[in-house]
Amino acid sequence: MAGGDRAVTTPAGSGPQEFFEYGGLASIPGPFRCTDARIVLMPVEADPVKLAALCTGVLGLHADGTPRYAPVGTHVMLSFGSMTVRSTSTGLSRFYNVTYDAMGASAEQHVALWVPVIADHHDGPIDLVDQFATFMPAIWVDNPVSLLGGRDIYGIAKQWGAHTIAADFRTCGLDVFGGTFGRTELTGMHRLLDITPLGGHHPVQVVSEAVDEVIAGFREGLRKLRHGEVELPGPALLFQAAHALKHRNLTQVAVRQFRTPFRDGAEGSDPDVIDITTTFATMTPTILTHGFHVEVHPLDSHPLTASLGIATQDVPIALEVTSEFTLSVT
Repeated sequence: MAGGDRAVTTPAGSGPQEFFEYGGLASIPGPFRCTDARIVLMPVEADPVKLAALCTGVLGLHADGTPRYAPVGTHVMLSFGSMTVRSTSTGLSRFYNVTYDAMGASAEQHVALWVPVIADHHDGPIDLVDQFATFMPAIWVDNPVSLLGGRDIYGIAKQWGAHTIAADFRTCGLDVFGGTFGRTELTGMHRLLDITPLGGHHPVQVVSEAVDEVIAGFREGLRKLRHGEVELPGPALLFQAAHALKHRNLTQVAVRQFRTPFRDGAEGSDPDVIDITTTFATMTPTILTHGFHVEVHPLDSHPLTASLGIATQDVPIALEVTSEFTLSVT
């Protein structure tokens, strides 16, 4: 291994060091370019109290004890799909003697949950909204390099999953590694989700109610602004919204933390909140003409109902997105 002259005696707090690669390919640095992405998204109903508790527990509090991030609404986005992922890093791997962007690409399937959040704080009776973002409490992928790199680099809560996605992207099954807890139980692959299309087309009433809900929410937001219940500090939030539309990007917040050797991993390293930017080169959304039935199978190791309030339900509306994007912290 070139670089064998390096000593593992670097003083603590001396700053970032060259990453040691050995053995075999485990992860690679980004930014990452995702092409041929085909993703189905749908809003699933969750429990706002449980969402708030999860965001507070993971994303933390301000010094005054208020949540750093709060969930928006009572729904989270459920997505499934596939893409091709490649690193765009021109850095040279000393172990493989090749640049990372020349290593090739890999196909990846996923199922993910997305919680829309706002970064906010309080100034007396006024809520100050600073930023819109998304928080991903779980994503299941079938690419081991992506799984490890996503957790190590960005703190994304990636887990292993075995997906069964139909060729027409209208059904999806997800098996995960885990099981029922118990001293005599054995872990293995178990079904967690079944996503199947609802029969028929969207009733006109459903679409009308969805549009009415959006309009009502917008009016309520204006009312709060008018009466001083919510304040945009300067033009910060409006600037961010305009910037996101112009530059076609999405901010995702995650927490990067690792178990430490102390007490055999019973405690963790200091958590770092990471802002990840997804910048879209292309994005074409299409509203589907049907909804989906989402079947949630109870599993101790993946308590979607207990942690998020997501139970078996019919989702009346969904869309499919084809896109190309880059994932980075820069």
